[in-house]
Amino acid sequence: MGWSYAYGEEGIFSKNYFQYPTEYRKVEYGEPNFELGIEFRPHKNGRIRGIRIKNPQTGNMRLSLWDADEKKLLSTYTYNNGDPRKYNFGYFQIPVQANKNYCLTINVREYYYHVLTFDKLPLTLPEITLNSSVHAEGIYQRFPEFRVDNVIHGLMDLDFEWEVK
Repeated sequence: MGWSYAYGEEGIFSKNYFQYPTEYRKVEYGEPNFELGIEFRPHKNGRIRGIRIKNPQTGNMRLSLWDADEKKLLSTYTYNNGDPRKYNFGYFQIPVQANKNYCLTINVREYYYHVLTFDKLPLTLPEITLNSSVHAEGIYQRFPEFRVDNVIHGLMDLDFEWEVK
């Protein structure tokens, strides 16, 4: 028995928050880095086939996938951020399970964000929910224990494909 991934959506979250202005934050001297990103919950089994990140830093970044329920690191990836003015795209094949919470984070010294003036998280779509924006401080990889519902930290987005049985 095989699975088909005939259905998917690119940039699934950013379409909903495109109207908000992009703000900028840089770590000041003496402050630690930020581990920041998004917590999401797929409603169907599927895979993340691509990740889009808009960040002012260029070059390779550490991208971390966390089991948000267990607060456990699942995988670490290298992501190359080429153009800081736009969403950069990376191809991935990351399987995710329905009804399980995940966090996807990057560790950075500077980042873009959106303040959600008129909206609050979660953003629930038929296939997946963006639960919250997450963050923590520290140079090293660590679980992002702080959650907010009125800011999107790090401007990350997913291309999500779900199973069709």
